[in-house]
Amino acid sequence: MKNLLFRVVSALVAFVIVVAAVYFGKKTGAYFLCIFVVVRGSFEMARMFFSNAYPKFAKRFFVFLATAFFLIITQEPLKNIASFAFVFAFVLIAGLGVVFHRFFKDLDQVLTFVAKSFLGLVYVSFLPANVVWMIQANNGLEWLFCLLSVVFAGDIGAYLFGVSLGKTKIAPALSPQKSVQGAVGGLFFSLMAALSFKYFIPLAPLYILALCGFLGGLLGQIGDLFESLIKRVSGVKDSGSIMPGHGGILDRLDGVLFAAPLFYLVATYFSL
Repeated sequence: MKNLLFRVVSALVAFVIVVAAVYFGKKTGAYFLCIFVVVRGSFEMARMFFSNAYPKFAKRFFVFLATAFFLIITQEPLKNIASFAFVFAFVLIAGLGVVFHRFFKDLDQVLTFVAKSFLGLVYVSFLPANVVWMIQANNGLEWLFCLLSVVFAGDIGAYLFGVSLGKTKIAPALSPQKSVQGAVGGLFFSLMAALSFKYFIPLAPLYILALCGFLGGLLGQIGDLFESLIKRVSGVKDSGSIMPGHGGILDRLDGVLFAAPLFYLVATYFSL
């Protein structure tokens, strides 16, 4: 009961912060929220990926690179060179691993450093960048709230259906509590949440909103399971502790990040 209270209160606080930032700051406020997510998320990712067995510079380098990469590709004039920046970041990571290979305990750890750093870069920089690009489109803020509503409604639906009907485990090795029944309930809630945005985004056809609800809810659930995979392999319960009852930023926004590219694509073509 106490843990549930923590979850509700921290979720309400986060909701108020997001709404206030967007209401008063509009797109700029939303952008600074994304920067916070990237910086905090990169710290959490570095904590999970790079244990004390890695050189000390591994965590610092990752946080710096993730933040710098995000800031570069989310500038309006530089958005079109994101693919080049992506490749350059990989070359930089690989080059750093080769140049400083003697600081690692073995060559396998060098390769792991390169692979984890690049994966983390995609997770905490490129996926959040999709949120920023979506916001920059017409009706971008409406699509932002649609994205958040779809994923969070899916979380609520999965919890309610899972508690009351959940019997068939969907991925016990990753998340023992998640069930097929909960996943179906989550998709239903996500679908309803997306359809409710027809009033706020009138240019979007109902079938597009329905696809956003279903596919966005599905991607949100996949993101949640992928985050569980990272935590299982890293041996941590939560990615962080910034949100009492929820864990870290990545614990709360994993589904949002995975669904973001879909909503950016849709916002680009249906907000003209």
